[in-house]
Amino acid sequence: MNYNMIFLVVDDMDGMRRIVVRNLHQMGLKNVVTANNGADAWRMIQSQPIDAVITDWNMPVMSGLSLLKTIRASPQFGTLPVLMMTAETERHQVKVAIEAGASDFIIKPFSANSLETKLKNVIRTPLPAEADSARPGRTKVPSATGPSAISEPPAIILSEEFKSRLAREATLLAVDDMSDNLDVLVELLGDEYLVKAANSGERALKILASGKLPDLILLDVMMPGMDGFEVCRRIKANPATADIPVIFLTAMSEVTDVTRGFELGAVDFVTKPADPPILKARIRTHLRLKRSLEEVKRSHAALVEQHAVLGDNLRLRDEVERISQHDMKNPIGGIISFASMLRDDETLNPDHKEMISYIEQSAYSVLNMVNLSLDLYKMEQGSYEFNPNSIDLSQLLNRIVKEKTSELSSRKVRIQFMNEGIVGEPASGLQALGDELLCYSMFSNLFKNAMEAAGANTVIQINLLAAADQITVLITNDGAVPVDIRDSFFDKFTTSGKKGGTGLGTFSAQLIARTQGGDIAMDVSDENRTTTISVTLPGPSANASE
Repeated sequence: MNYNMIFLVVDDMDGMRRIVVRNLHQMGLKNVVTANNGADAWRMIQSQPIDAVITDWNMPVMSGLSLLKTIRASPQFGTLPVLMMTAETERHQVKVAIEAGASDFIIKPFSANSLETKLKNVIRTPLPAEADSARPGRTKVPSATGPSAISEPPAIILSEEFKSRLAREATLLAVDDMSDNLDVLVELLGDEYLVKAANSGERALKILASGKLPDLILLDVMMPGMDGFEVCRRIKANPATADIPVIFLTAMSEVTDVTRGFELGAVDFVTKPADPPILKARIRTHLRLKRSLEEVKRSHAALVEQHAVLGDNLRLRDEVERISQHDMKNPIGGIISFASMLRDDETLNPDHKEMISYIEQSAYSVLNMVNLSLDLYKMEQGSYEFNPNSIDLSQLLNRIVKEKTSELSSRKVRIQFMNEGIVGEPASGLQALGDELLCYSMFSNLFKNAMEAAGANTVIQINLLAAADQITVLITNDGAVPVDIRDSFFDKFTTSGKKGGTGLGTFSAQLIARTQGGDIAMDVSDENRTTTISVTLPGPSANASE
Protein backbone atom coordinates (compact mmCIF):
# COMPACT_ATOMS: atom_id res chain seq x y z
CA MET A 1 0.00 0.00 0.00
CA ASN A 2 1.23 3.48 -0.86
CA TYR A 3 1.58 5.27 2.49
CA ASN A 4 1.42 8.68 0.78
CA MET A 5 -2.14 8.05 -0.40
CA ILE A 6 -4.85 10.45 0.74
CA PHE A 7 -7.82 8.80 2.45
CA LEU A 8 -11.26 10.37 2.90
CA VAL A 9 -13.21 9.06 5.90
CA VAL A 10 -16.95 9.77 5.80
CA ASP A 11 -19.25 9.20 8.78
CA ASP A 12 -21.88 11.31 10.51
CA MET A 13 -20.65 10.23 13.96
CA ASP A 14 -17.63 12.17 15.19
CA GLY A 15 -16.58 9.24 17.36
CA MET A 16 -16.55 6.77 14.47
CA ARG A 17 -14.56 9.19 12.28
CA ARG A 18 -11.98 9.55 15.03
CA ILE A 19 -11.73 5.78 15.47
CA VAL A 20 -11.16 5.17 11.75
CA VAL A 21 -8.64 8.01 11.50
CA ARG A 22 -6.76 6.64 14.50
CA ASN A 23 -6.71 3.16 12.95
CA LEU A 24 -5.32 4.59 9.70
CA HIS A 25 -2.65 6.49 11.58
CA GLN A 26 -1.63 3.30 13.36
CA MET A 27 -1.15 1.68 9.95
CA GLY A 28 1.22 4.47 8.99
CA LEU A 29 -1.35 6.23 6.78
CA LYS A 30 -1.07 9.86 7.85
CA ASN A 31 -2.83 11.68 4.99
CA VAL A 32 -6.44 11.49 6.15
CA VAL A 33 -9.28 13.99 5.68
CA THR A 34 -12.84 13.63 6.94
CA ALA A 35 -16.42 14.52 6.03
CA ASN A 36 -19.61 14.02 8.03
CA ASN A 37 -21.96 13.15 5.16
CA GLY A 38 -21.93 12.11 1.51
CA ALA A 39 -22.64 15.60 0.16
CA ASP A 40 -19.62 17.14 1.90
CA ALA A 41 -17.52 14.16 0.83
CA TRP A 42 -18.48 14.58 -2.83
CA ARG A 43 -17.54 18.27 -2.72
CA MET A 44 -14.14 17.33 -1.26
CA ILE A 45 -13.55 14.64 -3.90
CA GLN A 46 -14.11 17.22 -6.64
CA SER A 47 -11.96 19.90 -5.05
CA GLN A 48 -8.87 18.15 -3.67
CA PRO A 49 -6.75 15.04 -4.21
CA ILE A 50 -8.40 11.90 -2.80
CA ASP A 51 -7.03 8.40 -3.46
CA ALA A 52 -9.51 6.22 -1.55
CA VAL A 53 -12.80 6.63 0.31
CA ILE A 54 -13.94 4.87 3.49
CA THR A 55 -17.60 5.71 4.01
CA ASP A 56 -20.44 4.86 6.34
CA TRP A 57 -23.65 3.55 4.76
CA ASN A 58 -26.42 5.38 6.66
CA MET A 59 -25.90 9.13 6.94
CA PRO A 60 -28.08 12.25 6.78
CA VAL A 61 -28.06 14.69 3.84
CA MET A 62 -26.49 12.11 1.48
CA SER A 63 -26.05 8.45 2.39
CA GLY A 64 -22.92 6.44 1.71
CA LEU A 65 -24.77 4.43 -0.92
CA SER A 66 -25.79 7.64 -2.75
CA LEU A 67 -22.19 8.87 -2.52
CA LEU A 68 -20.97 5.58 -3.99
CA LYS A 69 -23.41 5.80 -6.90
CA THR A 70 -22.41 9.42 -7.53
CA ILE A 71 -18.72 8.47 -7.62
CA ARG A 72 -19.31 5.51 -9.93
CA ALA A 73 -21.39 7.65 -12.31
CA SER A 74 -18.55 10.17 -12.67
CA PRO A 75 -16.21 9.76 -15.69
CA GLN A 76 -13.44 11.50 -13.74
CA PHE A 77 -13.72 9.73 -10.38
CA GLY A 78 -15.58 6.55 -11.32
CA THR A 79 -12.75 4.15 -10.46
CA LEU A 80 -11.95 5.63 -7.04
CA PRO A 81 -11.70 2.79 -4.47
CA VAL A 82 -14.65 2.93 -2.06
CA LEU A 83 -14.81 0.81 1.10
CA MET A 84 -18.27 0.79 2.70
CA MET A 85 -18.61 0.65 6.50
CA THR A 86 -21.97 -0.74 7.52
CA ALA A 87 -23.96 -2.59 10.10
CA GLU A 88 -26.18 -3.90 7.28
CA THR A 89 -25.89 -7.66 6.86
CA GLU A 90 -29.10 -8.41 4.98
CA ARG A 91 -28.59 -10.28 1.72
CA HIS A 92 -30.35 -7.64 -0.40
CA GLN A 93 -28.35 -4.82 1.21
CA VAL A 94 -25.07 -6.54 0.41
CA LYS A 95 -26.23 -7.09 -3.15
CA VAL A 96 -27.24 -3.44 -3.54
CA ALA A 97 -23.82 -2.23 -2.37
CA ILE A 98 -21.92 -4.57 -4.66
CA GLU A 99 -24.09 -3.83 -7.68
CA ALA A 100 -23.57 -0.12 -7.02
CA GLY A 101 -19.82 -0.68 -7.34
CA ALA A 102 -18.50 -0.89 -3.77
CA SER A 103 -14.89 -2.01 -3.82
CA ASP A 104 -15.62 -3.96 -0.64
CA PHE A 105 -17.50 -3.53 2.61
CA ILE A 106 -16.64 -4.01 6.27
CA ILE A 107 -19.14 -4.83 9.00
CA LYS A 108 -19.25 -2.66 12.13
CA PRO A 109 -17.80 -3.06 14.68
CA PHE A 110 -14.40 -3.95 13.23
CA SER A 111 -10.81 -4.11 14.39
CA ALA A 112 -7.81 -2.22 13.03
CA ASN A 113 -6.49 -5.48 11.58
CA SER A 114 -9.78 -6.12 9.76
CA LEU A 115 -9.71 -2.61 8.30
CA GLU A 116 -6.11 -3.00 7.15
CA THR A 117 -6.91 -6.34 5.49
CA LYS A 118 -9.87 -4.84 3.64
CA LEU A 119 -7.84 -1.84 2.47
CA LYS A 120 -5.07 -4.07 1.12
CA ASN A 121 -7.69 -5.90 -0.92
CA VAL A 122 -9.11 -2.82 -2.62
CA ILE A 123 -6.19 -0.42 -2.96
CA ARG A 124 -4.01 -0.56 -6.03
CA THR A 125 -0.25 -0.91 -5.70
CA PRO A 126 1.61 2.43 -5.80
CA LEU A 127 1.65 4.17 -9.17
CA PRO A 128 4.98 4.68 -10.92
CA ALA A 129 6.72 7.85 -9.78
CA GLU A 130 6.34 9.56 -13.14
CA ALA A 131 2.61 8.86 -13.26
CA ASP A 132 2.09 10.05 -9.70
CA SER A 133 4.00 13.28 -10.24
CA ALA A 134 2.01 14.05 -13.37
CA ARG A 135 -1.38 14.10 -11.71
CA PRO A 136 -2.98 17.55 -11.91
CA GLY A 137 -4.80 17.46 -8.59
CA ARG A 138 -5.38 13.83 -7.72
CA THR A 139 -4.21 10.32 -8.49
CA LYS A 140 -5.68 9.18 -11.76
CA VAL A 141 -6.56 5.52 -11.32
CA PRO A 142 -6.68 3.76 -14.69
CA SER A 143 -9.89 1.91 -15.47
CA ALA A 144 -9.73 -1.87 -15.72
CA THR A 145 -12.17 -1.80 -18.61
CA GLY A 146 -11.56 -0.67 -22.13
CA PRO A 147 -13.60 1.62 -24.37
CA SER A 148 -15.80 -1.31 -25.41
CA ALA A 149 -17.04 -1.64 -21.82
CA ILE A 150 -18.39 1.89 -21.47
CA SER A 151 -21.89 0.55 -20.76
CA GLU A 152 -20.54 -1.50 -17.84
CA PRO A 153 -20.28 -0.13 -14.28
CA PRO A 154 -16.75 1.13 -13.49
CA ALA A 155 -14.46 -1.78 -12.68
CA ILE A 156 -13.64 -2.59 -9.10
CA ILE A 157 -10.15 -1.41 -8.11
CA LEU A 158 -8.18 -4.55 -7.22
CA SER A 159 -4.69 -4.65 -5.80
CA GLU A 160 -2.10 -7.00 -7.27
CA GLU A 161 -2.15 -8.86 -3.95
CA PHE A 162 -5.89 -9.32 -4.23
CA LYS A 163 -5.58 -10.54 -7.82
CA SER A 164 -3.01 -13.11 -6.77
CA ARG A 165 -5.26 -14.17 -3.91
CA LEU A 166 -8.10 -14.63 -6.37
CA ALA A 167 -5.81 -16.72 -8.54
CA ARG A 168 -5.10 -19.00 -5.60
CA GLU A 169 -8.61 -19.14 -4.24
CA ALA A 170 -11.10 -18.69 -7.10
CA THR A 171 -11.84 -21.60 -9.41
CA LEU A 172 -13.89 -21.34 -12.59
CA LEU A 173 -15.53 -24.18 -14.50
CA ALA A 174 -15.82 -23.44 -18.22
CA VAL A 175 -18.27 -25.66 -20.12
CA ASP A 176 -18.31 -25.64 -23.93
CA ASP A 177 -18.41 -28.39 -26.55
CA MET A 178 -15.94 -26.47 -28.76
CA SER A 179 -12.34 -27.05 -27.67
CA ASP A 180 -11.23 -23.81 -29.34
CA ASN A 181 -13.65 -21.85 -27.17
CA LEU A 182 -12.34 -23.57 -24.04
CA ASP A 183 -8.75 -22.76 -25.03
CA VAL A 184 -9.66 -19.09 -25.42
CA LEU A 185 -11.29 -18.98 -21.99
CA VAL A 186 -8.36 -20.72 -20.29
CA GLU A 187 -5.87 -18.38 -21.93
CA LEU A 188 -7.95 -15.29 -21.16
CA LEU A 189 -8.72 -16.11 -17.53
CA GLY A 190 -5.86 -18.39 -16.51
CA ASP A 191 -3.67 -15.56 -15.22
CA GLU A 192 -6.27 -14.64 -12.58
CA TYR A 193 -8.14 -17.88 -11.86
CA LEU A 194 -7.75 -21.63 -11.79
CA VAL A 195 -9.85 -22.62 -14.81
CA LYS A 196 -11.24 -26.13 -15.17
CA ALA A 197 -12.68 -27.18 -18.53
CA ALA A 198 -15.51 -29.53 -19.50
CA ASN A 199 -16.42 -30.27 -23.13
CA SER A 200 -20.00 -31.39 -22.41
CA GLY A 201 -22.82 -30.90 -19.94
CA GLU A 202 -22.47 -34.49 -18.75
CA ARG A 203 -18.76 -33.99 -18.06
CA ALA A 204 -19.46 -30.76 -16.14
CA LEU A 205 -21.96 -32.53 -13.88
CA LYS A 206 -19.44 -35.31 -13.18
CA ILE A 207 -16.85 -32.72 -12.12
CA LEU A 208 -19.38 -31.13 -9.79
CA ALA A 209 -20.37 -34.54 -8.40
CA SER A 210 -16.75 -35.16 -7.41
CA GLY A 211 -17.17 -32.60 -4.63
CA LYS A 212 -14.50 -30.18 -5.87
CA LEU A 213 -16.85 -27.29 -6.51
CA PRO A 214 -15.86 -24.20 -8.50
CA ASP A 215 -16.62 -20.66 -7.39
CA LEU A 216 -18.32 -19.78 -10.68
CA ILE A 217 -19.44 -21.58 -13.85
CA LEU A 218 -19.19 -20.27 -17.41
CA LEU A 219 -21.74 -22.31 -19.33
CA ASP A 220 -22.33 -22.53 -23.07
CA VAL A 221 -26.01 -22.79 -24.02
CA MET A 222 -25.95 -24.61 -27.36
CA MET A 223 -24.31 -28.00 -26.82
CA PRO A 224 -25.17 -31.41 -28.29
CA GLY A 225 -26.78 -33.96 -25.98
CA MET A 226 -27.46 -31.95 -22.84
CA ASP A 227 -27.74 -28.21 -23.52
CA GLY A 228 -26.76 -25.47 -21.10
CA PHE A 229 -30.30 -24.87 -19.89
CA GLU A 230 -30.64 -28.47 -18.71
CA VAL A 231 -27.19 -28.36 -17.09
CA CYS A 232 -28.16 -25.18 -15.24
CA ARG A 233 -31.47 -26.69 -14.12
CA ARG A 234 -29.65 -29.69 -12.60
CA ILE A 235 -27.04 -27.46 -10.96
CA LYS A 236 -29.71 -25.36 -9.28
CA ALA A 237 -31.76 -28.44 -8.29
CA ASN A 238 -28.82 -29.85 -6.34
CA PRO A 239 -28.48 -28.20 -2.89
CA ALA A 240 -24.71 -28.78 -2.99
CA THR A 241 -24.30 -26.71 -6.17
CA ALA A 242 -27.34 -24.43 -6.14
CA ASP A 243 -25.42 -21.39 -4.86
CA ILE A 244 -22.70 -21.49 -7.51
CA PRO A 245 -23.14 -18.48 -9.85
CA VAL A 246 -23.75 -19.49 -13.47
CA ILE A 247 -22.95 -17.11 -16.34
CA PHE A 248 -24.30 -18.24 -19.71
CA LEU A 249 -22.07 -17.81 -22.76
CA THR A 250 -24.29 -17.75 -25.80
CA ALA A 251 -24.55 -16.53 -29.34
CA MET A 252 -28.32 -16.32 -28.99
CA SER A 253 -29.89 -12.94 -28.41
CA GLU A 254 -33.62 -13.69 -28.29
CA VAL A 255 -35.32 -12.25 -25.20
CA THR A 256 -37.12 -15.53 -24.53
CA ASP A 257 -33.78 -17.39 -24.24
CA VAL A 258 -32.38 -14.82 -21.83
CA THR A 259 -35.56 -14.94 -19.74
CA ARG A 260 -35.47 -18.72 -19.61
CA GLY A 261 -31.88 -18.66 -18.40
CA PHE A 262 -32.66 -16.26 -15.56
CA GLU A 263 -35.71 -18.31 -14.58
CA LEU A 264 -33.44 -21.34 -14.24
CA GLY A 265 -31.17 -19.42 -11.88
CA ALA A 266 -28.40 -17.94 -14.04
CA VAL A 267 -26.90 -14.71 -12.71
CA ASP A 268 -25.78 -13.22 -16.02
CA PHE A 269 -25.47 -13.62 -19.81
CA VAL A 270 -22.45 -12.77 -21.94
CA THR A 271 -22.82 -12.88 -25.71
CA LYS A 272 -20.17 -14.78 -27.69
CA PRO A 273 -17.60 -13.87 -28.74
CA ALA A 274 -17.16 -12.39 -25.28
CA ASP A 275 -15.51 -9.00 -24.92
CA PRO A 276 -12.61 -9.72 -22.49
CA PRO A 277 -13.00 -6.59 -20.29
CA ILE A 278 -16.76 -7.13 -19.97
CA LEU A 279 -16.39 -10.83 -19.18
CA LYS A 280 -13.70 -10.20 -16.57
CA ALA A 281 -15.67 -7.38 -14.95
CA ARG A 282 -18.77 -9.53 -14.64
CA ILE A 283 -16.83 -12.49 -13.26
CA ARG A 284 -15.24 -10.25 -10.60
CA THR A 285 -18.62 -8.79 -9.64
CA HIS A 286 -20.32 -12.17 -9.22
CA LEU A 287 -17.38 -13.68 -7.34
CA ARG A 288 -17.39 -10.78 -4.92
CA LEU A 289 -21.14 -11.02 -4.50
CA LYS A 290 -20.88 -14.75 -3.84
CA ARG A 291 -18.17 -14.26 -1.20
CA SER A 292 -20.10 -11.47 0.47
CA LEU A 293 -23.28 -13.49 0.61
CA GLU A 294 -21.34 -16.41 2.06
CA GLU A 295 -20.09 -14.11 4.84
CA VAL A 296 -23.65 -13.02 5.56
CA LYS A 297 -24.85 -16.64 5.48
CA ARG A 298 -22.19 -17.68 7.97
CA SER A 299 -23.18 -14.84 10.29
CA HIS A 300 -26.84 -15.76 9.94
CA ALA A 301 -26.11 -19.43 10.63
CA ALA A 302 -24.28 -18.48 13.82
CA LEU A 303 -27.26 -16.41 14.95
CA VAL A 304 -29.69 -19.20 14.13
CA GLU A 305 -27.55 -21.64 16.10
CA GLN A 306 -27.59 -19.30 19.09
CA HIS A 307 -31.35 -18.85 18.87
CA ALA A 308 -31.96 -22.58 18.51
CA VAL A 309 -30.76 -23.25 22.04
CA LEU A 310 -33.44 -20.91 23.39
CA GLY A 311 -36.24 -23.34 22.52
CA ASP A 312 -39.60 -22.61 20.94
CA ASN A 313 -40.88 -19.20 19.86
CA LEU A 314 -42.64 -18.42 23.12
CA ARG A 315 -39.56 -19.19 25.18
CA LEU A 316 -37.41 -17.22 22.74
CA ARG A 317 -39.64 -14.15 23.09
CA ASP A 318 -39.55 -14.31 26.87
CA GLU A 319 -35.80 -14.87 26.90
CA VAL A 320 -35.10 -11.98 24.52
CA GLU A 321 -37.25 -9.70 26.64
CA ARG A 322 -35.41 -10.77 29.79
CA ILE A 323 -32.03 -10.28 28.13
CA SER A 324 -33.02 -6.87 26.81
CA GLN A 325 -34.59 -5.63 30.01
CA HIS A 326 -31.92 -6.87 32.39
CA ASP A 327 -28.88 -8.49 30.82
CA MET A 328 -28.47 -5.68 28.26
CA LYS A 329 -29.92 -2.63 29.98
CA ASN A 330 -27.97 -3.08 33.20
CA PRO A 331 -24.47 -3.12 31.65
CA ILE A 332 -25.40 -0.34 29.23
CA GLY A 333 -26.61 1.72 32.17
CA GLY A 334 -23.32 0.96 33.87
CA ILE A 335 -21.40 2.22 30.83
CA ILE A 336 -23.36 5.47 30.92
CA SER A 337 -22.79 5.95 34.64
CA PHE A 338 -19.06 5.20 34.51
CA ALA A 339 -18.62 7.38 31.42
CA SER A 340 -20.38 10.26 33.16
CA MET A 341 -18.15 9.95 36.21
CA LEU A 342 -14.98 9.77 34.09
CA ARG A 343 -16.09 12.75 32.00
CA ASP A 344 -16.31 14.83 35.20
CA ASP A 345 -12.81 13.80 36.32
CA GLU A 346 -10.69 16.96 36.25
CA THR A 347 -7.45 14.96 35.92
CA LEU A 348 -8.30 13.73 32.41
CA ASN A 349 -7.03 15.61 29.38
CA PRO A 350 -9.55 17.08 26.88
CA ASP A 351 -8.95 14.38 24.24
CA HIS A 352 -9.77 11.61 26.71
CA LYS A 353 -12.85 13.46 27.90
CA GLU A 354 -14.03 13.83 24.33
CA MET A 355 -13.64 10.10 23.67
CA ILE A 356 -15.54 9.31 26.86
CA SER A 357 -18.34 11.61 25.71
CA TYR A 358 -18.59 9.57 22.49
CA ILE A 359 -18.80 6.39 24.56
CA GLU A 360 -21.59 7.88 26.67
CA GLN A 361 -23.43 9.10 23.57
CA SER A 362 -23.20 5.70 21.88
CA ALA A 363 -24.40 3.93 25.03
CA TYR A 364 -27.43 6.24 25.22
CA SER A 365 -28.23 5.47 21.58
CA VAL A 366 -28.09 1.72 22.19
CA LEU A 367 -30.18 1.99 25.35
CA ASN A 368 -32.69 4.12 23.45
CA MET A 369 -33.09 1.38 20.83
CA VAL A 370 -33.40 -1.35 23.48
CA ASN A 371 -36.06 0.61 25.34
CA LEU A 372 -38.14 1.45 22.30
CA SER A 373 -37.98 -2.08 20.90
CA LEU A 374 -39.76 -3.43 23.98
CA ASP A 375 -41.41 -0.60 25.87
CA LEU A 376 -43.56 0.86 23.09
CA TYR A 377 -45.59 -2.32 22.85
CA LYS A 378 -46.19 -2.29 26.62
CA MET A 379 -47.17 1.39 26.53
CA GLU A 380 -49.63 0.70 23.74
CA GLN A 381 -51.14 -2.18 25.72
CA GLY A 382 -51.22 -0.16 28.94
CA SER A 383 -48.94 -2.58 30.79
CA TYR A 384 -45.83 -0.40 31.06
CA GLU A 385 -44.61 0.16 34.63
CA PHE A 386 -43.78 3.84 34.90
CA ASN A 387 -41.53 5.00 37.75
CA PRO A 388 -41.18 8.80 37.57
CA ASN A 389 -38.17 10.71 38.81
CA SER A 390 -37.03 14.31 38.66
CA ILE A 391 -35.37 15.12 35.30
CA ASP A 392 -33.19 18.11 34.41
CA LEU A 393 -34.83 18.95 31.07
CA SER A 394 -32.43 21.78 30.22
CA GLN A 395 -29.44 19.47 30.59
CA LEU A 396 -31.12 16.72 28.58
CA LEU A 397 -32.06 19.05 25.69
CA ASN A 398 -28.56 20.52 25.66
CA ARG A 399 -27.08 17.02 25.37
CA ILE A 400 -29.35 16.11 22.46
CA VAL A 401 -28.46 19.31 20.59
CA LYS A 402 -24.75 18.75 21.21
CA GLU A 403 -25.00 15.20 19.83
CA LYS A 404 -26.54 16.60 16.65
CA THR A 405 -23.95 19.36 16.14
CA SER A 406 -22.33 17.64 13.17
CA GLU A 407 -25.62 17.04 11.38
CA LEU A 408 -26.86 20.56 12.13
CA SER A 409 -23.72 21.96 10.56
CA SER A 410 -24.16 19.77 7.48
CA ARG A 411 -27.75 20.88 7.06
CA LYS A 412 -26.82 24.55 7.75
CA VAL A 413 -29.44 24.72 10.50
CA ARG A 414 -29.01 26.74 13.71
CA ILE A 415 -30.56 26.21 17.15
CA GLN A 416 -32.11 28.98 19.20
CA PHE A 417 -33.06 28.29 22.81
CA MET A 418 -35.74 30.44 24.41
CA ASN A 419 -36.92 30.73 28.02
CA GLU A 420 -40.48 32.03 28.39
CA GLY A 421 -40.13 33.55 24.90
CA ILE A 422 -36.78 35.23 25.62
CA VAL A 423 -33.75 34.15 23.59
CA GLY A 424 -31.02 32.56 25.67
CA GLU A 425 -29.58 29.31 26.95
CA PRO A 426 -32.11 26.99 28.63
CA ALA A 427 -32.43 27.76 32.32
CA SER A 428 -30.26 25.38 34.28
CA GLY A 429 -32.01 23.04 36.64
CA LEU A 430 -35.38 23.14 34.83
CA GLN A 431 -37.01 20.07 36.40
CA ALA A 432 -39.81 17.85 35.14
CA LEU A 433 -41.27 14.63 36.46
CA GLY A 434 -40.74 11.60 34.24
CA ASP A 435 -38.30 8.96 33.02
CA GLU A 436 -35.00 10.35 31.73
CA LEU A 437 -34.42 7.64 29.12
CA LEU A 438 -37.98 7.89 27.80
CA CYS A 439 -37.63 11.67 27.57
CA TYR A 440 -34.31 11.27 25.79
CA SER A 441 -35.93 8.97 23.23
CA MET A 442 -38.92 11.27 22.74
CA PHE A 443 -37.06 14.57 22.36
CA SER A 444 -34.28 12.99 20.29
CA ASN A 445 -36.91 11.70 17.86
CA LEU A 446 -38.77 15.01 17.70
CA PHE A 447 -35.53 16.95 17.23
CA LYS A 448 -34.47 14.60 14.43
CA ASN A 449 -37.81 15.19 12.66
CA ALA A 450 -37.39 18.96 13.04
CA MET A 451 -33.89 18.86 11.52
CA GLU A 452 -35.01 16.75 8.57
CA ALA A 453 -37.94 19.07 7.84
CA ALA A 454 -35.99 22.33 8.23
CA GLY A 455 -34.53 23.98 5.16
CA ALA A 456 -30.95 25.18 4.84
CA ASN A 457 -30.04 28.43 6.60
CA THR A 458 -33.05 28.25 8.92
CA VAL A 459 -33.42 28.19 12.70
CA ILE A 460 -35.01 25.59 14.98
CA GLN A 461 -36.44 27.26 18.08
CA ILE A 462 -36.66 25.37 21.38
CA ASN A 463 -38.81 27.32 23.83
CA LEU A 464 -39.16 26.20 27.47
CA LEU A 465 -42.15 27.34 29.52
CA ALA A 466 -42.19 26.50 33.23
CA ALA A 467 -45.07 26.42 35.69
CA ALA A 468 -45.38 24.91 39.15
CA ASP A 469 -47.25 21.83 37.99
CA GLN A 470 -46.32 21.64 34.30
CA ILE A 471 -43.33 22.08 31.99
CA THR A 472 -43.87 22.75 28.26
CA VAL A 473 -41.26 22.37 25.54
CA LEU A 474 -42.03 23.95 22.15
CA ILE A 475 -39.97 22.85 19.12
CA THR A 476 -40.53 25.05 16.06
CA ASN A 477 -38.94 24.37 12.69
CA ASP A 478 -39.14 25.71 9.18
CA GLY A 479 -41.46 23.69 6.93
CA ALA A 480 -45.18 23.03 7.26
CA VAL A 481 -46.43 19.46 7.77
CA PRO A 482 -48.24 18.34 4.57
CA VAL A 483 -51.99 18.86 4.74
CA ASP A 484 -52.76 15.21 3.94
CA ILE A 485 -51.16 13.89 7.15
CA ARG A 486 -51.97 16.63 9.66
CA ASP A 487 -55.01 14.85 11.09
CA SER A 488 -53.09 11.56 11.40
CA PHE A 489 -49.73 13.07 12.36
CA PHE A 490 -49.44 11.07 15.59
CA ASP A 491 -50.99 7.88 14.22
CA LYS A 492 -48.95 4.72 13.82
CA PHE A 493 -47.13 4.32 10.47
CA THR A 494 -47.97 7.84 9.28
CA THR A 495 -45.27 9.16 6.96
CA SER A 496 -45.14 11.41 3.90
CA GLY A 497 -42.41 11.22 1.27
CA LYS A 498 -39.72 10.44 3.82
CA LYS A 499 -37.28 7.90 2.42
CA GLY A 500 -36.69 5.13 4.93
CA GLY A 501 -39.28 6.51 7.35
CA THR A 502 -41.18 4.01 9.50
CA GLY A 503 -44.00 6.28 10.63
CA LEU A 504 -43.29 5.40 14.27
CA GLY A 505 -41.42 8.54 15.39
CA THR A 506 -44.35 10.81 16.28
CA PHE A 507 -46.48 7.83 17.32
CA SER A 508 -43.83 6.77 19.84
CA ALA A 509 -43.46 10.38 21.04
CA GLN A 510 -47.16 10.56 21.82
CA LEU A 511 -47.09 7.24 23.67
CA ILE A 512 -44.09 8.32 25.72
CA ALA A 513 -45.56 11.72 26.58
CA ARG A 514 -48.90 10.28 27.71
CA THR A 515 -47.26 7.40 29.60
CA GLN A 516 -45.46 10.03 31.68
CA GLY A 517 -48.69 11.88 32.46
CA GLY A 518 -48.11 14.55 29.84
CA ASP A 519 -49.28 15.16 26.29
CA ILE A 520 -48.11 16.27 22.86
CA ALA A 521 -49.65 18.42 20.14
CA MET A 522 -48.79 19.82 16.73
CA ASP A 523 -49.56 23.27 15.31
CA VAL A 524 -48.89 24.37 11.74
CA SER A 525 -48.62 27.93 10.46
CA ASP A 526 -49.14 27.97 6.69
CA GLU A 527 -48.53 31.71 6.70
CA ASN A 528 -45.05 31.37 8.22
CA ARG A 529 -44.44 27.88 6.83
CA THR A 530 -43.53 26.52 10.27
CA THR A 531 -44.45 23.54 12.41
CA THR A 532 -44.47 23.61 16.20
CA ILE A 533 -44.54 20.51 18.39
CA SER A 534 -45.51 21.15 22.01
CA VAL A 535 -44.72 18.59 24.71
CA THR A 536 -46.09 18.97 28.22
CA LEU A 537 -44.76 17.02 31.20
CA PRO A 538 -45.67 17.17 34.88
CA GLY A 539 -43.67 19.68 36.89
CA PRO A 540 -41.85 18.86 40.15
CA SER A 541 -44.86 19.81 42.27
CA ALA A 542 -47.06 17.23 40.54
CA ASN A 543 -45.48 14.48 42.63
CA ALA A 544 -46.26 16.28 45.87
CA SER A 545 -49.90 16.75 44.94
CA GLU A 546 -50.50 13.03 44.41
